[in-house]
Amino acid sequence: MNFKAFEISDLSNLSELQPADWGDLLPRFQYFIDSTYCHPIKLVENGQMIAVGTSMLHNDTAWLACIVVHPDFRNRGLGNKLTQQLIDGIDHQQHPTIYLDATDFGYPVYKKLGFEIVSEYIHLKKQQPIEPYTLSKNISPFRSEFTDSLLRLDKEISGECRQGILTDFLGSAQVYVTGEDVQGFYIADWGDGPIIAKNNEAGLELLKLRSQERMGAVIPDSNETALNFLKTHGFETYKTSRRMLLGKHKNWQPTGSFNWISGQLG
Repeated sequence: MNFKAFEISDLSNLSELQPADWGDLLPRFQYFIDSTYCHPIKLVENGQMIAVGTSMLHNDTAWLACIVVHPDFRNRGLGNKLTQQLIDGIDHQQHPTIYLDATDFGYPVYKKLGFEIVSEYIHLKKQQPIEPYTLSKNISPFRSEFTDSLLRLDKEISGECRQGILTDFLGSAQVYVTGEDVQGFYIADWGDGPIIAKNNEAGLELLKLRSQERMGAVIPDSNETALNFLKTHGFETYKTSRRMLLGKHKNWQPTGSFNWISGQLG
């Protein structure tokens, strides 16, 4: 049993590990392979890939993501070993903060490794999109001149410098702008369609747009404005997960998150 870098040839074997209640692993690991900010690994036994996961590196923080053990090899402590291998592969001087999102299944593993709960995420869904809204005139497609303002906003709310990965997806962003200042943004093609906003007006207007396109949402439990809007429009909670941290705390502002990126990046 040994750890190796995850390679393109491993993509065809991911279906054997695919959890039923997760999004498709294939495009995620394709991105992990292609991105210089991601370091996917696999655990191999007798030539078979039995567990996978990745680290995703920002300027001074890291995320662990898509930690999956083959169904036939669970309850052997492999999730613990894989997570520890990912942690050991991170430069803790450069990245003193490590995050992950924990399902009920993974939570005991991460707790034993020293991760602590930062917040809960509320997962909601609806059978049909909400009725169309007249969208705010302050919402417009992203243009290059919005880049600096958008990146400042993201850092202010997330507490992280996510420029390296974030800029890969700006082409599909919709921004809420007053003057030349980006008050919020929604990126339809990044993960689960994140919305980051510095105030409720921008956040709700972008959430109205997103909710006409998507029938699921994941919101930090402290963002009552977003949760109340969604529940008023028929979204129902179906599960929760936990944002967890190992290391130095960062100034994350969950009330500025009107939908997460994904379990990979919070």
